[in-house]
Amino acid sequence: MHDQLRARQVFKTRVNVLYGVMAAILLVLLGQLINLQWIQHDKYALQADRNRINVVPVLPVRGEILDRYGRGLAVNTIAYQVMMIPERVENMDATLGTLSAILGWSDSKELSIRDRIQRSRADRPVLLDDKLKWKQVAPLASRLHHLPGVDVQAGTFRWYPYGPLTSHLIGYLSLANQEDLDAGYLPTEFVGRTGVERSFETTLHGSLGSQQEEVDAHGHRIAVLKRSPPTLGEKLQLTLDIDIQKAASDALGNRTGAVVVLDVNTGGVIAMISKPGYDTNQFITGLESEQWQTWLQDPRKPLLNRSTQAAYPPASTFKLVSALAGLRYDEPLATGHTFCHGFIQLADRNLRCWKREGHQEINLHNAIVESCDVYFYELGDQLGMEKLSEEAHRWGFGERTGINLPPESRGNIPNATPMVADNRRDSAALRRQQWFRGETMITAIGQGSITATPLQVARFAAALANGGELLRPALEADQPPVIERTIDVDPAQLQTVRNAMRDVVADPHGTAFWPMRHVPWTVAGKTGTAQVIAMAQDDQQPSTPEYDRHKDHAWFMGFAPFENPQIAFAVFVEHGGHGGSAAGPIAAKVLETLASKETIAPPAPGPDSAKARKAATAGKGGA
Repeated sequence: MHDQLRARQVFKTRVNVLYGVMAAILLVLLGQLINLQWIQHDKYALQADRNRINVVPVLPVRGEILDRYGRGLAVNTIAYQVMMIPERVENMDATLGTLSAILGWSDSKELSIRDRIQRSRADRPVLLDDKLKWKQVAPLASRLHHLPGVDVQAGTFRWYPYGPLTSHLIGYLSLANQEDLDAGYLPTEFVGRTGVERSFETTLHGSLGSQQEEVDAHGHRIAVLKRSPPTLGEKLQLTLDIDIQKAASDALGNRTGAVVVLDVNTGGVIAMISKPGYDTNQFITGLESEQWQTWLQDPRKPLLNRSTQAAYPPASTFKLVSALAGLRYDEPLATGHTFCHGFIQLADRNLRCWKREGHQEINLHNAIVESCDVYFYELGDQLGMEKLSEEAHRWGFGERTGINLPPESRGNIPNATPMVADNRRDSAALRRQQWFRGETMITAIGQGSITATPLQVARFAAALANGGELLRPALEADQPPVIERTIDVDPAQLQTVRNAMRDVVADPHGTAFWPMRHVPWTVAGKTGTAQVIAMAQDDQQPSTPEYDRHKDHAWFMGFAPFENPQIAFAVFVEHGGHGGSAAGPIAAKVLETLASKETIAPPAPGPDSAKARKAATAGKGGA
């Protein structure tokens, strides 16, 4: 009996302990429930949302680039993109192999994509392919459930309708590199690399938006929960006229060279072409290395913008600077005359004129019209290098024009005391080379170490046309002109040079008369023929297989209409031969197109245009 009572008591004790343990467990569970449901609700709810909701950046649509009449030069076209979030991919090699087979990637493109993935954050979308049509992505879209982390999205891509015609001016885009990522760009964003795309990147790019997406366990989007739209990039209207650009391109044909056309009152770039060009559309999703190497190794250098980045001897176009310097410093020959026998003797050599039989008795006016070298040899000798250099700098040579299109060459204006490396073996020191008279004399005709870009020459022509306003070339439409400086030039002296430029085209003896005789406008211009190699004393051209590579460079610059200037131009043909016969016909076709467009109207009355008209009508006679 006693044992039964004892056993019952032990049992009750154990039951009570069990109840106590159960109560304690229940209290702990209740406490944890309260903790999860109330105290830490926000924290765990956020974690749950993060597992279910993916915040994805939304790229802005880039602003389009238009010509002066609203025609698209860089536009956006709807297409499909293949994206990947690397951390959600289960088997990267197998996934990329499948994508390559479906989309037809080359080996080099697949390697480039692998490199792009490795350089990107694993939790951010990476652009694998772009500019795809639906028939290309349809087979992939049907298999996305087997490819976690991969998605097909509709989007826009950049398209350059005119391709090589605007390649150097408009430029191109490419995917963000490491430097861009460090600056805050995403791996899927495109960044302007050259031309206007680069210069106006901030304006064109826009700003990111975002959207919250509900995703499944494989990372595939189920629904868009919330969207913050991106800010669109701004449209950019340029001063460029694509009709004139095309006319210049057609006139150049397959030749290597550049054409620049400027508005003489605003500095607006109406046309700027460099040939050969290249297809900028190939840069959008990464250029194939073979194509890049082809461009790099091409002896014609299609990636070089000859309008702004290449500087050449300006040849006889520089005689206008020499003439202005002679008039400014009242040199005797500037208002007198000399006799051209076809050469001038200097020590033990002859400096020759392009016209072997000579121009006979000649003054400043006729020396410009007929481009007499002997006259300007003598004028340069009277001036000296210091005065020539000062005058050249005054008119904008030897300095960058300031166009918003880097990089830009400044060209070269020599002075009388250049520094050169010592030729002695035992010394690497610098010495001051003696400046010879002959160097000044050939500089006066635009030869030797002097160089200028086609844009500098066009800006010089614009300053001659508008009465001495040195303008900064402008790309953006509807912007006030920027006058870098007003050149202190006597209006009568300027008109002396302008009248001679008119007769270069109007006088049958002028070097540009024949190619320009049918142009509807009265044109003022100056031809130039820049030597590439030194000519022998016997005046013979080299007759070798490399003849074309050694042909002279051809120039023609000027402005029109003479009575009320609207545009200035510079035409350059690399290894083209003589300025009048090679560059003149190109300018004629461009000017004929300009003259046919009634939309290029005379500038409205104002201080600048009034000054230009005053310069155009002052003084009718030649020097």
